[in-house]
Amino acid sequence: MTSSLASQPLGSLLGRFYRFLRRPFYTVNVPSQTQPLRDILRLYALALVLVLPLAIMVGLLAEKLSSSHAITEMADQPLLIFTMAVIIAPPLEEVLFRLPLRYTPINLTLPLFLWVLIILGTLASAKIVSAVSMLPLLCLAFLGCVFLRVWLKEKMSAQPIHKHYEKWIGWFFYGSTIIFGLIHIPNYQLINDSALLLAPLLVTPQVLLGVFFAFVRLRYGFWWGVFTHAFHNGLLVGQMLLYRMFSSTSTSTEVDKITINQKLITVIFSLSQIAFLLLCLFIVVRMVHEWRAEGQVSQASS
Repeated sequence: MTSSLASQPLGSLLGRFYRFLRRPFYTVNVPSQTQPLRDILRLYALALVLVLPLAIMVGLLAEKLSSSHAITEMADQPLLIFTMAVIIAPPLEEVLFRLPLRYTPINLTLPLFLWVLIILGTLASAKIVSAVSMLPLLCLAFLGCVFLRVWLKEKMSAQPIHKHYEKWIGWFFYGSTIIFGLIHIPNYQLINDSALLLAPLLVTPQVLLGVFFAFVRLRYGFWWGVFTHAFHNGLLVGQMLLYRMFSSTSTSTEVDKITINQKLITVIFSLSQIAFLLLCLFIVVRMVHEWRAEGQVSQASS
């Protein structure tokens, strides 16, 4: 059971991406892809080119609305940052937000159980739920999710659920993306309550990346989504940690020499970032040319 759009010719990568965003469609199984890694890296170049201007504007806005960011507060713990951002966060967030985008009983019940854990943990930290009641509540949640999974697998036909997914996949797709972005607001230490009104603007890069991650999850599979998410986080966190590591390796006691070394390191990192962005821009231009060529062929054949 698939949407009729799923059987359309593949066309250019950018064309497929654009058509999917205009009208998301659902397939029961992951569509077969001949070059998933190549496609994903090219799409990531597009995402990076689109996100960078937003990130710059968000950085300027964050200076007005936020006093600090969660990453900067852990700057003296590089191993913790890397573990959280690259190893733990990608699979956890993909399970929470994008695993349910394709139905199976476990794809629904596992994220549900994790969300219950998060909600209970939040309530416990706010002293709304006592520590004594946490264990029975967790056991109840676990048993409830196990029962739900068994019921969905043994008693409930998957066909009507897939039909609902086909009908509502656009809402699921963009809804999960928006929630994924909003969940990152607590990363910022807002200066006052009024700043909360503009706080959603701070997470627009995450919303845009969420669109990209959700597309990868639906068109290439869950584990490709995890890989892409980890690759993105690793790229950002890795260069930050490398810069800090090289900046702190100078053992000279001469202030002038330290300053020169830091400037040299800054120049090297800046040039490498510019080169990487130019490569991404070149890839995006190629994708646009392929899309335009696809449109010209389509017009000529019509």
